[in-house]
Amino acid sequence: VVIVDTISMEIVDVDCRARISAPIVSMSFAPNGRFLSCFLKDLTLTVISTSFETKVLDFDTWESPPRLQKNYNGVGKIASFCIGRILVDDTSNLFIVPEMDCCRVFSDNAMEILQRVPPTTADLFRIGSIEPSSLLLDASDAFDSGSSAADEAARAITRTGMLTDAIEACTDAAVSEYDVASQKRLLRAASYGMHFSFRNLDGGAEGSEYDITAGEEKYDASSDPSPKPVAIKFVAMTKKLRILNALRDPKVGFALTSIQYDALSSSGLIARLVAMQRPALATSICGYLSLDK
Repeated sequence: VVIVDTISMEIVDVDCRARISAPIVSMSFAPNGRFLSCFLKDLTLTVISTSFETKVLDFDTWESPPRLQKNYNGVGKIASFCIGRILVDDTSNLFIVPEMDCCRVFSDNAMEILQRVPPTTADLFRIGSIEPSSLLLDASDAFDSGSSAADEAARAITRTGMLTDAIEACTDAAVSEYDVASQKRLLRAASYGMHFSFRNLDGGAEGSEYDITAGEEKYDASSDPSPKPVAIKFVAMTKKLRILNALRDPKVGFALTSIQYDALSSSGLIARLVAMQRPALATSICGYLSLDK
């Protein structure tokens, strides 16, 4: 493979035979320019860095080149026609649309969102995870089941000084979920953690859990009656989830991810709903977010 730098016009001949097992039939670049998908003559899809030094993965497509459609989403992960077969019936016509943080897979009768699992969610649900968020979720589940060890587990997280991080991780994971039951479980865990974050182990107001550095100045939760930053975020995320779940209702059919919702903005969302002839939902969201109608 010959790599040409278009700025310096430097030419580099790279021997990548150890990483690419067959001749390349077609190639597709990731939007960030860091990765390259190569469809090989032996029907293998290889993802490799643009320097051809690091191979990310090999995938056996089982399909001939004319039937293969490949795209990258915003984070550089590949989605192919054959991966879509996991989600829908083999006989369906498939179309993959890359978006800023996911790929939408359209078939004759369904639409699926193919997305990389967020790192926060992966750390939380990893088997044997000892992340504070995972421990907080276990403590919350234990509390719901009536276990007497739940409170001590939450206090143990508080002693490590990582309770705020655990609450925020559970909140972020809830916003990334599509299953309502999982969302409620994660939000319950965050709410359970906030019960301990507002008090220290002696029963007084907890200030150190919410120290926020702005230069050298620190935030003292015990003397400030205003809502804590983590509580403000929790309320904002629950509002966002209610809106996202309403949009994802099959009767509406306007499924958005959390990142897409942030990029669209509230005014943009209302404009889209009006264009979709959903004035009732647009008016309801305006009232819920205290926007001008």
